[in-house]
Amino acid sequence: MKFFIIALIAFTFGVYYPAKAQIKSLNGVYAGCEFSPSPIIGGGTSRRDIVVLFRSDGTFNDYMGAADWKTRVSGKYTINGSKVTLNYAKGSSQYTIKSETALYGYGYDMFKLQGEVIPPGYYKFTRAMGGGGGASAMVYVGALNTGGLNFDGNGHFSNSRSSAVLISGANVGGGSSSGDSGSGTYKIKDGLLTLTFANGKTEMHSFFSDKPGTKSAMAVVDGSVYFLDNKSTAANTSAAKAKPTATTSSQNNIQATSQPANATDGMSLLIKANNVHGGDKLDNLKTAKLTASVMGMKAVEFIDLANNKVRVELWKNGKLNSVQQTEGDNGWQWANGSKSTLSPDKIAETKSTLYAGVLGLRKPVLDNMQILNIQKAASNNIYTVQCKLNGNTYVFALNDQNQLVAYGYNVAGKTSTSVLTDMRPVQGITLPFHEVSTSGQQKLNIQYDNIELNPVFDDSSWKVPTGN
Repeated sequence: MKFFIIALIAFTFGVYYPAKAQIKSLNGVYAGCEFSPSPIIGGGTSRRDIVVLFRSDGTFNDYMGAADWKTRVSGKYTINGSKVTLNYAKGSSQYTIKSETALYGYGYDMFKLQGEVIPPGYYKFTRAMGGGGGASAMVYVGALNTGGLNFDGNGHFSNSRSSAVLISGANVGGGSSSGDSGSGTYKIKDGLLTLTFANGKTEMHSFFSDKPGTKSAMAVVDGSVYFLDNKSTAANTSAAKAKPTATTSSQNNIQATSQPANATDGMSLLIKANNVHGGDKLDNLKTAKLTASVMGMKAVEFIDLANNKVRVELWKNGKLNSVQQTEGDNGWQWANGSKSTLSPDKIAETKSTLYAGVLGLRKPVLDNMQILNIQKAASNNIYTVQCKLNGNTYVFALNDQNQLVAYGYNVAGKTSTSVLTDMRPVQGITLPFHEVSTSGQQKLNIQYDNIELNPVFDDSSWKVPTGN
């Protein structure tokens, strides 16, 4: 429900920008970042990178990480006045045209970039997620991915990448990290960046950036947004000018507490967790209705597992403010009498919540899970089991009583984690009534007021609201 609440807030309080002139078509790459503020003071924000290649023939591509990004077609777009609508095979999204070089989405701007010249400097990318920990005794589950590309403006580059996964109690208890770096020469033409390392290895990426001289410049590499880090530019420029080196890699354990295990062990842990949280009653769960309070508003979530349907409503002062709903691969959102289609990424993330957390412990789901890894934190005996399903990654953190205390998932390029407390039995199923969810630096505290299991929903439960 946390994802829907954040998205609903951005949708409900969107701003309108009129276009300055009639534009009949778009041509080029537009990019921006959607920042969703936490309703909890001090909670920070989460970030989603949005990059779209528009073509003058009316087609577009919003997956710039594909090898065929130049010709790939995600769908077609239409322009009606100041509105540009992206139509996918299933679903659509809409933007407002501010000018020939700027678009506006729900709460964020997108700017037109160029792919012929790379302004010199160090472009940095950081993506973090985590939940729990701090001064509390709760488990912390976190991951950090950082990367950087430095260009000296004279055809030389250096790069660095690193990643880490941590699990802990009061202190960091264990995890793993890895990294690689290298340098060489580069060429850029028509948005195609070619990196040639000293050992002869060649990499090709889609690359677009602001025009030279732009303050706080950004660049888009394979669909991910990097920002010019002026503080690091000087130090990294000297590295780029140094003698090129071959790509190197290393891998090590943090406090050497990560223990390899086979898939059978991981699945055994998840089956035990299934039994702890309800066993057959959990496996046979059909529907659920959850009620919580957020930002002085009442949030109500409807879940129909058999039909893959999820609906979240936000109410204030007894009045329905907004709704988001998905059914399979389709979804829509409504606010103040206006309805629009959800983007494929938002639909994919919403669907993933049916396979995460306690719902992910259902045996029909576990039967299709691929176990990737298990880790154990020495300080608190917390096990984390990493799995894969439908191309998405899920993590389950279990205590020494096989109870789920945290979970995380990575879907459509977005990572989210949740720490679970206040476990209560509901009709034979043990469920958390308090959840601290984190995406990026954004935290969302959810206290569930009521949870109903297997309620009967009729057609009126899923209808589009009418009126303003």
